Amino acid sequence: MSGYLINFCMAVVLASSLLGAVAAPSAAYAAGCINNRAVQALIATHKIKTWPAIKALAGISDQYKEVSAVRVCQEDDRLYYVVNVAGPSGESEQLVVNAVDGSK
Repeated sequence: MSGYLINFCMAVVLASSLLGAVAAPSAAYAAGCINNRAVQALIATHKIKTWPAIKALAGISDQYKEVSAVRVCQEDDRLYYVVNVAGPSGESEQLVVNAVDGSK
């Protein structure tokens, strides 16, 4: 149990340091994306919502299917979910949605 608590605390510290240290992302957001462990720490501390919650807040239809990993990236001190999707007609699109409130 104490090992889990230590790991969790380390993840929170890591997430906090990453939020202050990541470079501005490129057009593809690759440079400013954070790792999954830091994302889980942000979700656990209620700094961002889960992807399913944000998807619902943003009103993204279930007809859009993820075709890439869902990433959390930072731009201008804001966190965004970034994911490539295929629409109902097969068109591809990159969605960039605020990880806190679901705004685009």
